[in-house]
Amino acid sequence: MAHSGQDALKDAMYWKEKDESTIIALAEMMKSYEQYRSHPSRVMAPLYANRLKYVEKLFRRDDQRYLALFNDPKDVIELARQQKDAHTAGMLGTPGWQKKMRDAGIWDD
Repeated sequence: MAHSGQDALKDAMYWKEKDESTIIALAEMMKSYEQYRSHPSRVMAPLYANRLKYVEKLFRRDDQRYLALFNDPKDVIELARQQKDAHTAGMLGTPGWQKKMRDAGIWDD
């Protein structure tokens, strides 16, 4: 029997009927959710691409109030690009992906 997307999410999330009292139950929940989150078909997989898209869109606005939120908008865009590239390298398993992720500050994501 195939699970629907909603069933997969329910299985991945921490629901009250699961045993809350053991570290093993917590680890299993975290593993299940990480597998759900990192699956290529999920919305969350392109997180860094989406972040870059919206950062660039924010900085293209004519209203300069948005730019005042950041000390250096160019640094923000550069970091978002670096994080996206590192995340893509990690997803593809390209050589040096671990270093790219560390350099981008997303090793723990």
